[in-house]
Amino acid sequence: MIRHIVMWKLKNFENPEIKAFNEKKLKDELYHLKKEIVQIKALNVGFNLNPDNEYDMVLEMEFDNLNDLMTYQIHPAHLKVVEFLKTIRDLKAAVDFEI
Repeated sequence: MIRHIVMWKLKNFENPEIKAFNEKKLKDELYHLKKEIVQIKALNVGFNLNPDNEYDMVLEMEFDNLNDLMTYQIHPAHLKVVEFLKTIRDLKAAVDFEI
């Protein structure tokens, strides 16, 4: 199994309601990926509870193998989420490892 973890620091917009809207929209779109991409075996999205930490959100996913992860990476539904993310994030960190 492969675990895929991504963390994001979201942009701070002048209106805090915009950031809250973007967080909810991103969370909804990420969970929707599980319905569209059969290679995703598990998916969890979480929000940082400690304001002193650098990142706001985390995505944790599991795949059967590296080929399934690569299929996910180029899937049109994933690429659509990536395009949205580019407009709302400042930082991104990602790691993939075998479990």
